[in-house]
Amino acid sequence: MLFPSDSSPKSVPPQAPTSSGWGAWMTLLAFLALGIWGTHLAQRPFYSDKQVTWQTAERLAPTENGDSTPVTLPDSWKAHKLPPVGSGLYRLTFDLSESAATDSHARPWSLRIDRLCSAHDVLLNQRRIHSTLSQDGWLGEPAPDLLDIPAGTLQSGTNVLDIQVRCILHGGLSMPELAPKATLQPSYLWHVILTQYLPLGLNLCSMAFATFVMLLWWQRRQETAAGLFGLLYLVVSVRNCSYYITGDLGIPPGLTSWLHLVAHTLSSTLLGWFALAIAKRRLPWFERALWAATVLIPSGALLTLWFDSNLELARAVAPPILHVMALPSLWILTQLCRQSQMRSLLLLLAGFAVALVSAVHDFVWIRALGLVDHSYWMPWTVPLTLPGFTMMLMNRVVQAFNDIEQLNATLEQKVQERTCELAAANAAKSHFLAAASHDLRQPVSAIGLITDLLHERLSDPQLRGLTQRLTRAVVSMESLLKGLLDLSRLDSGTVEINRQEVRLQPLLDSIASHEAESAHHKGLVLRVRTTNATAWTDPILLEQILRNLVGNAVRHTERGGILVGVRKRGEHLLIQVWDTGSGIPPQDQARIFEEFVQLSPPAKGRQRGLGLGLAIVKRATQLLEHPVQVASRPGRGSCFSVWVPTSPHSGSRPNLAPQPHPQPHPPQIDRHQPWVGMKVLIVEDDQAIRDALTNILLSWGACVTAGPGLSWLRQQGQQTWDLVISDHRLGDGTGREIIHMLRQSQPTLPAVIVTGDTSPEQLHMLAQSGVPVLHKPFRAEKLRAMIEETMARSDDSVRKLS
Repeated sequence: MLFPSDSSPKSVPPQAPTSSGWGAWMTLLAFLALGIWGTHLAQRPFYSDKQVTWQTAERLAPTENGDSTPVTLPDSWKAHKLPPVGSGLYRLTFDLSESAATDSHARPWSLRIDRLCSAHDVLLNQRRIHSTLSQDGWLGEPAPDLLDIPAGTLQSGTNVLDIQVRCILHGGLSMPELAPKATLQPSYLWHVILTQYLPLGLNLCSMAFATFVMLLWWQRRQETAAGLFGLLYLVVSVRNCSYYITGDLGIPPGLTSWLHLVAHTLSSTLLGWFALAIAKRRLPWFERALWAATVLIPSGALLTLWFDSNLELARAVAPPILHVMALPSLWILTQLCRQSQMRSLLLLLAGFAVALVSAVHDFVWIRALGLVDHSYWMPWTVPLTLPGFTMMLMNRVVQAFNDIEQLNATLEQKVQERTCELAAANAAKSHFLAAASHDLRQPVSAIGLITDLLHERLSDPQLRGLTQRLTRAVVSMESLLKGLLDLSRLDSGTVEINRQEVRLQPLLDSIASHEAESAHHKGLVLRVRTTNATAWTDPILLEQILRNLVGNAVRHTERGGILVGVRKRGEHLLIQVWDTGSGIPPQDQARIFEEFVQLSPPAKGRQRGLGLGLAIVKRATQLLEHPVQVASRPGRGSCFSVWVPTSPHSGSRPNLAPQPHPQPHPPQIDRHQPWVGMKVLIVEDDQAIRDALTNILLSWGACVTAGPGLSWLRQQGQQTWDLVISDHRLGDGTGREIIHMLRQSQPTLPAVIVTGDTSPEQLHMLAQSGVPVLHKPFRAEKLRAMIEETMARSDDSVRKLS
């Protein structure tokens, strides 16, 4: 509903007097005063000239016996119990002074008649001065007219004026006025403006407003009250405008009367439906009465056209019934006003009440009594309902804007709350991953180190085969934990981008060598097209992206092969990884970059990882601003493409000749012992990892002292060390605290922190510490490389200080 009502005062609070409310009341009073003034002007003469003396007036027809009858103007046929519809002839005589006759030859004179049927024929002294009888049978509505008198027509003494009229309603004639045109014209123009043009313009504006309201209903069908009001206003305005049509439309008089009756019926019944709709009420007896009036009155009147061509009986009986039917509508609106206390609704009710009074006036004084000196009030009063309805519509629009603003504020608040919830959920997920991966990395690290130690010390081929199988299982677990670590690092914001020129061929060769064994084991052909292209990017992150794409292609391809190539595209390089796997359905191509998403069957899920590879690719490409795209056809394969900018100094073109890749050889642990006698301190609270690290370093020739934490270290007293390896999260402190305490006496002490933490906060703090970090799980060869790099960096620092 456009204007909902509620019986509860809390739902619709009383409206305080506002400027718009007072303005609407003032507009209503102004319309009412203007209408009363205009109708009053229609009843008073504007001019009286003593040079013209009206003598007699006779009505030659219609009369009861056809004889002439003396009349007094204004004359109404209905008042003399004559048919108000038909043709009539008036003969008027007047005396004109000699000076007036002479003046009529010098300047134009005019004849003014304020109520003259538009179908007429006027003769002065047997000379026709005006005629609108274009065809037989045309009947016209009464309207004001100013007729020019040709020069020489008036004569001094007695003059005879014959006026024939054909009236569709309100047969009769008002008192003429004869005077110079310059004298009559100003007042006549004001009279026409006030009684014709102004009410016609008001009703034309009402039609436009009604059309707008109906279009509003057409767009929002639930606004039933608005649609009914627009239709009501359109019907009434069209009927009011028809009163001012003076031309011959060629419509039979009976049909014209029937259309007016239909319009009157619809206006009364639509008012009832509007009242019910706006009040949200159901009155079965009133609804049945409305339907009966809508159907029976027009159809009954249409049947009477056969024997009553002018519908005199129907137009005399139906209006009082319709006026009475409007009373329940006003009563419903009155009840609604009491409940809602809306000023706009009160103003609308007042407008409808005034319109009903004007309808009774028009019926009694014009239809029943047939007084020709009275004008219609309806064209003036119908627009009086506009201020109330406009005010209601304005209130609705303002309320709608307020609701929208409130909803926007509520939505924004909910979005903020939801964002906070998502941030909290994401943080909880990160903390869970960090905690879970840390707890998993501890035993995996120990297993990996022990496996490497067994592989070095066992010489039995069968036992070495078992250790190799164990090593592959550990590598699989390590890859899963490494994926979690990579995600945490990329989410933490601690990854620093180091853009530089990167030759793609060595990078692709390294990745292909790493994946060649897996591809060969599955019977796949892994090819890399050689290229001499150079990219401008971060080599570590790009290698991580391509390594995940190639590894993902190998895991999801069962037959055929994988092709890696580079294409030049303007200022960019398009690195593509093609495979002949099962493909990706279109609806899943967006979500494959989410973490933990797997499209493979559950039975193969363990062999195909946790679904972290493409999530890492997505985050890394976003960090580098290297767009990644996927194109796939189910059953045919997929192609992943990464757009990388070319190096500013690179003008080369990629060579697309395919080159086979050799099988890589597994790395071998160096069995030499270059650290014989090195004093190494190990601080690790996990017994298994501490023992594994101790045994590995002892096998490399180092002298190892190991303990569980900060309290244990304080008990060791003042000692010097060549290297310290500490876990980050200890039971009674952190690895950073261990290193800080030791470097108070040994500022250049080389140190390595090992950690299983993956939380972004911890990774960020470790990145800011400047201490090399080795993430669990790690293999023996990676530990050796980290120690060698740390010792070399420490030697360089000592040389610079010296």
